[in-house]
Amino acid sequence: MQYAEELVREFLVFRGFTNTLQALDNELSTDIGKGFHVDKLLDLIFAIYIPRFQVDKLVGLLNFFKHCFSNLSENVLVDTLLKLEGYILRYYIVYAIQSGRKDMVLEFFGIYGNELVQKGHDWTPWFGKFVGSFCPCG
Repeated sequence: MQYAEELVREFLVFRGFTNTLQALDNELSTDIGKGFHVDKLLDLIFAIYIPRFQVDKLVGLLNFFKHCFSNLSENVLVDTLLKLEGYILRYYIVYAIQSGRKDMVLEFFGIYGNELVQKGHDWTPWFGKFVGSFCPCG
């Protein structure tokens, strides 16, 4: 990977694309994949994105992984990734409610609610059970 990055840098310098080179360096410094270092990715998810309620970045990261693994012929891996996505997003909801940030829950479902129900992550039954456990009315 580093060799490829150096080739791109060399090309950009050769062509005089200094602004593009600066943009590349900025993007690489915030590399979303983090070289697939599991500990760094978990820190990114559970120490940054979720506690700071950066759901757009969280969903972007999960979509990035789905894109990376979507070409694999191993359906088990893709299915596992989809389940993991559902669990992480549910954790985000639980964390937001426990933190008293119902506004973040409403924002999340306002943006991603229809998409999640259509994908079949079983959000409707889960959310019904989840709300039922907190609501004394029912």
